Amino acid sequence: MKKAVLMGVVLVSALAVAVEAMTVDKMLKDQDALDGKEVTVTGVVSDYRQRESRAGNPYVNFKLKGENKIANVYLRGSLEGDKAPKNGDTVEVMGIYRKEKKVNDSFTVKDEVDASPVEKKKFGVKITKRGE
Repeated sequence: MKKAVLMGVVLVSALAVAVEAMTVDKMLKDQDALDGKEVTVTGVVSDYRQRESRAGNPYVNFKLKGENKIANVYLRGSLEGDKAPKNGDTVEVMGIYRKEKKVNDSFTVKDEVDASPVEKKKFGVKITKRGE
């Protein structure tokens, strides 16, 4: 019985750590350990763009600025109205971190969080503070 309770406490603690938000600087400092893992990261939005692929699929990308480092954010789909951040907004991004993602033979993205919707995951972008 004690082992079951202890394992439950360890599991709950592990889940709490897994979803705890970190800064961009912390994420990039631990990039090797976090590569391919789910992350929740906070930072300030810059270079926000909503675009459409050649195939006509909407997507969002922007830079997520930390104290000293910058990560890229990609999201398949679009963010509309109050859900769309603006440059200068502080956001929380939930998704998969990739140290390097080869898009095609001539285009590679580094330090990207893919916040695209995934079934049963709370991936996405949440505005925590509007910029001035």
